[in-house]
Amino acid sequence: MMKSVGIIGEYNPFHQGHAYLISETRRMTDAEVVVSVMSGDFTQRGEPAVRDKWERAESAVKNGINLVIELPTVFACNSAEFFAGGAVRILEEMGGIDCLAFGSECGDIEQLTGAAAFLAEHDAEIQKAAADLLKHGYSYPRAREAAVLQLAPWFDVSLIREPNNILALEYLGSLQTMRPVTVKRRGEQYHASATSLREELYREDPHFFDQMEQRYFSHVSARILQSDREELERIFASGEGLGNKLKNEIRYADSVTDLIERVKSKAYTRTRIARLLTQVLLGIDEACVRNARPYVRLLAMDAAGGRFIREIKKAGCCRLPIITNINREKDACEEVRETLAIDILASDMYNLISGQSLYEYSDYVKSPYIGI
Repeated sequence: MMKSVGIIGEYNPFHQGHAYLISETRRMTDAEVVVSVMSGDFTQRGEPAVRDKWERAESAVKNGINLVIELPTVFACNSAEFFAGGAVRILEEMGGIDCLAFGSECGDIEQLTGAAAFLAEHDAEIQKAAADLLKHGYSYPRAREAAVLQLAPWFDVSLIREPNNILALEYLGSLQTMRPVTVKRRGEQYHASATSLREELYREDPHFFDQMEQRYFSHVSARILQSDREELERIFASGEGLGNKLKNEIRYADSVTDLIERVKSKAYTRTRIARLLTQVLLGIDEACVRNARPYVRLLAMDAAGGRFIREIKKAGCCRLPIITNINREKDACEEVRETLAIDILASDMYNLISGQSLYEYSDYVKSPYIGI
């Protein structure tokens, strides 16, 4: 089998930090093939991606990734726990992938591994202490930090404060078979961040992105108005009255940002509310997430990626359905039909929001990009 490494990403958009992670990963692991699990048309922060999944997957392959697989929307547009868990499961159940590589602010795999083990061992105590602090007006992130420090004053809270460290800890908590490798992030003094690149794209074409946000808000508003309070409360990121609050506030909000500001609280962060809105749009409820079944949905590959897919098929080590043509395979894979249907809907909704053709950019029409 080819020596391989997995990377989890969004490439929203692809930037030099991603290129650095790929090059350092190859140097550290001597990998012959880099397989990436990538969010589809909606990101982990609950926002429509700046470019569709096909364009982002193609860009990744043109910049050093050999094979791009879609992370199902029910995992991709979710908290770090489900985002990481779903992606790691896909890479491990593909078979044949030796390592998982990820960026982190920490850059020390032993420190991260020790922290992940501590958090897993004391999870119930941390959650209970954090819940008590929430009642005293703490925000959730601050409550969790304080809860951890109550148990372990020596704990480096940057590990649960910095975004890439947070994901790293979730990856480590989900790993069963792959060896973890981390690359220390170099920061914006070396290369522009995805946030700054998104801001640059907006400045270049503000009309397009304003239109995109307005369409997104209109579709989300329609779904909230069409849903009763009980339906909204069953959405996965909802609960504890959030569905009721959405229903009450939608008539007063005039934009996505305004609605998020009206609904958020110390207990419920902006990011959670942003994810909630996309989950409402796509009907992602508790059952969708709990019953989700992963699969290998190919979005883009080069020659090395194609060889790797042929190898795992020949070896029979992949425990997941491999999907290259939805028209041919969606009905044959009964166990993944519901999860796959949400991905198809997500692409359709993204095309409506971005003004792309529902036919030409449909999952039923688009096919994986094949590079050299």
